[in-house]
Amino acid sequence: MNKVRVSVNMKLLQFFVLVVVSTGALGVVLGQDFGYSATIPQYESTSNCQTCSVPGTSISSVQMAPPTQPIGVTSGACRPCITGIDCATPSIGEKRWGDASSVNFEPLWHGEYIGPVRLPAMLEYRVRVNDELTFTYVPKRDQVNVEYRLMVGDVIAISSSSDESLRQEKIQVQPDGKIHVRILEAPVEASGKTITQLRRDLESLYKKYFVSPAINIEPVTLNTALADLLDAVNGPFAAGGRFFVATVNPDGRIQLPRLGGIYVLGMSLEEIRREVNLRYEERVVGIEVEPRLTRQAQHFVFVFGKVAQPGRFELLGPTTALGGLALAGGPTLGANTRQVVVMRRAEDWRLVATMLDLRGAQLGKRPIPSDEIWLRDSDLIIVPDQPISRANDAAQQIFTNGVFRVIPFQIQAQ
Repeated sequence: MNKVRVSVNMKLLQFFVLVVVSTGALGVVLGQDFGYSATIPQYESTSNCQTCSVPGTSISSVQMAPPTQPIGVTSGACRPCITGIDCATPSIGEKRWGDASSVNFEPLWHGEYIGPVRLPAMLEYRVRVNDELTFTYVPKRDQVNVEYRLMVGDVIAISSSSDESLRQEKIQVQPDGKIHVRILEAPVEASGKTITQLRRDLESLYKKYFVSPAINIEPVTLNTALADLLDAVNGPFAAGGRFFVATVNPDGRIQLPRLGGIYVLGMSLEEIRREVNLRYEERVVGIEVEPRLTRQAQHFVFVFGKVAQPGRFELLGPTTALGGLALAGGPTLGANTRQVVVMRRAEDWRLVATMLDLRGAQLGKRPIPSDEIWLRDSDLIIVPDQPISRANDAAQQIFTNGVFRVIPFQIQAQ
């Protein structure tokens, strides 16, 4: 195919490039953005600097305040006066750098790398799917006011004051709940009865053969269910007893020995402790179970679009939207941080989405951006292209990879 030769005036081409640059392309490269002030105001160090160093100076109270941080270290005599923005200070609308005033920016001095005692992430932790719980089984020595009832596996001894032939040293309660004794042809029901009740029943049955049977029953091995339960859990001598590790299944249940499945999703550790111990009291005597959270389920956010390293990132602590972008290496050239989309799932799995304007914060021009939200587990962050980038991609697809490939053009300067 013969190439079509097109002549273009170089001055006209230079003028076109100049127009494109002046409308925002160069501003993207240099980090400038129309709509925000390009300069950050400077502040004099003499404006209310004394308020920084006055002991006991505090901002207006908020609904929840962290515990008072004790100051037990000495510091130098020269304390810098730092101006800044505190979101707790009352204001109308979002604060800007022009609203800066003196703030106590480093109350811990050289201990700031540790940080202050902050409020907890939540007041009460509720168990979630894939959380790992460790249950410690501790035998109780507390006295119970209810007479013990025999159960399957218990061992007793029977004797008679009137006839030595009735003595049996070890009689075990069989799986059907009955015991086999001498002379009597049929087995005797023992499970669920107290020793007093069983002795009375045996004397009544033996009166067919003896005038005064005078039956005595002595316990040999009782509460075998407790021994079986302790043998079923691992780690003897761990934390004062034995422990069993359970993971919350996708259906919100955990599996415990002798109890089976228990629904614990959304319950606190104290609620789980009460529920588990109440269920064990119905089956086993003399055991106390203490649950503890040994491993939280992993929490992730997903970031894709115009970022350096899109992918899945684990949340190891409270993280904001800008922190999520930092995990992904930050926005790349051509990223539209004015329209960052965050999608999340609510408690009933319905989809909720919002659009954030993080451009001013990215350029350091909004000190306390209202769009700086906290991220939630499984949030999806989308950083789209800028309109000029999308226009450039469209032009490349249409012309460079489309028309120009079919009909190659050659520009010749005159």
